[in-house]
Amino acid sequence: MRTIPIAVDLAITTRVPLSVGAGGSSGTRADKSILRDGLGRPLIPGSQLKGRLRHSAEQLVHALDLPGQRHFDDDEGNLNAIRALFGSPNYPSPLRFADLISTIAPKTIDQASALRPSVALSRRRRVAEDARLLLQEVALEGQVYQARSAIVGRIAESDLPLLGLLWGAIQLTDRWGGAKSRGLGWASSSATFRWDGTALTTFELAQALRLLPTWQPNKEH
Repeated sequence: MRTIPIAVDLAITTRVPLSVGAGGSSGTRADKSILRDGLGRPLIPGSQLKGRLRHSAEQLVHALDLPGQRHFDDDEGNLNAIRALFGSPNYPSPLRFADLISTIAPKTIDQASALRPSVALSRRRRVAEDARLLLQEVALEGQVYQARSAIVGRIAESDLPLLGLLWGAIQLTDRWGGAKSRGLGWASSSATFRWDGTALTTFELAQALRLLPTWQPNKEH
């Protein structure tokens, strides 16, 4: 079975502050800091890129009333488009997802973020917890997070509809990072898909997505 190399260049431009937490203070005044690369630039990790796009792809598959995963780790059900594209514990994804790094200039890295006060909420009492004021670091709006070949892999020629599903998931995803219920993470995306080295048009990708209901796993999946 012939497989085709694919690559997706991706850029995400934030319209509001973004919170992709590192889980600690990293020596700052923040109770929760953001993820940065070795040069101090904010980033969106490849693991979150994959997770967010998988969530959006699942929404599309559900909307089209197509078979999907019974649960995230489902390895026993019939192979479906979600598992074929994003994988499962015993079924490796054919794709690899890279970190998206902010393009902010090195000399302005110290202006890339700000601290926001927030409070911890009690889900049981539905009120703010006592003495739980937090300082949360956020990456400021207007930054572009990008990577050439952010998503790479190889898929069979008959799996072009899966590429359409990935394109549709990118179009559908407009929120990134955490604290989305607090208005953080709204962004717009632009992507260039290369199929065997040739850029696909928006029309071609939309047509591929329309073929998704007819997609069938081939014998070597």
